[in-house]
Amino acid sequence: MTYAKCMVCGGSYRESKIPGLLTCLICGFVTANVSLSAEQLRRLYSASYFNGEEYKNYVSERALIEKQFRIRLKRLVRYVEDPAAKQLLEIGCAYGFFLSVARDSFRAVEGLDISEDAIRYAREELGLAVHAADFLKFEPAGRVDVVCLWDTIEHLERPDLYLEKAACMMQCGGLVALTTGDIGSLVARFRGVRWRQIHPPTHLQYFSRTTLLRLLEKCGFRVRYCGYDGMYRSVDTMAYIILNLKNRQPSLYSLLKRSGFLKWDLYLNLYDILFVVAERA
Repeated sequence: MTYAKCMVCGGSYRESKIPGLLTCLICGFVTANVSLSAEQLRRLYSASYFNGEEYKNYVSERALIEKQFRIRLKRLVRYVEDPAAKQLLEIGCAYGFFLSVARDSFRAVEGLDISEDAIRYAREELGLAVHAADFLKFEPAGRVDVVCLWDTIEHLERPDLYLEKAACMMQCGGLVALTTGDIGSLVARFRGVRWRQIHPPTHLQYFSRTTLLRLLEKCGFRVRYCGYDGMYRSVDTMAYIILNLKNRQPSLYSLLKRSGFLKWDLYLNLYDILFVVAERA
């Protein structure tokens, strides 16, 4: 952990009920008790992260992922005045699938990710303006009107610094849009250590609705929308994660795959993934 005090309220931490996590004594913000170097982070998000470690095969699910991103984009543009005149920056753009569906709605789109393999694909296969870079060390060529962090803020060691920088580069009325798990949700509280979002060192920060909105306000944003995001999920990928990665039962996964039972998708909203749009005050 790179900070001794809570980034949300400045309070002190104690050990959480969940091993490996710390909880703020004042506001309840939860963080992983781990500190990673830039090189360790880079190795975490190598090509294997998207192919077998965290995802079964990210690129093969492009159509399903873009379907999900179209839903997010539709909600986002409700809060953007004249998006065709605005520039959007995505932090943690991975292989560029959100940018690929957003570029027709905005004047320009640009993306950042520390995964060099993902950035290479987004640039060469999708023709996107993307960079293998850390946002804290990056300076965009032009103004930025909208910043997106889809399922990204939980991966950052210092999300407060990312939000502060985003606020500084925007004019009043600029937007930040993000999704992340809600550790205060009913599902998270019921599942405890077994909640699917609990997996440091890739997930470092665990916000509740209250702590996330408080951090956004601290960093200069006024919340305009806060709801819960459902997702289209591949049953094949869900089975792969549950059986192969978590329970080490590859033979059962192979049996189900051969049966053809896994060849379908579903839309699922467990009301534990926050979707927030906030405006630069």
